[in-house]
Amino acid sequence: MATVHSDRNWKIKIYPDDHAPPHFHVQTPDGESLVEIDGLKVLGKGAEPKALKAALAWASQHAAELQQVWDEQNRRN
Repeated sequence: MATVHSDRNWKIKIYPDDHAPPHFHVQTPDGESLVEIDGLKVLGKGAEPKALKAALAWASQHAAELQQVWDEQNRRN
């Protein structure tokens, strides 16, 4: 598991050998949301809304980095 970024009350994580489509997990003390990297579409809701909004703002500026980490963690042999 790669923690790509963390702030006071949220973390962005990418898990190895995870399912498609390429996505990341936003974890907060209240729950977790899945977000598709391409287009930042929220696939599953659970994270606290204010923290999720902050994480999406960060992710919008770092989409290439997120995709690179996804590719490294989810290489298909």
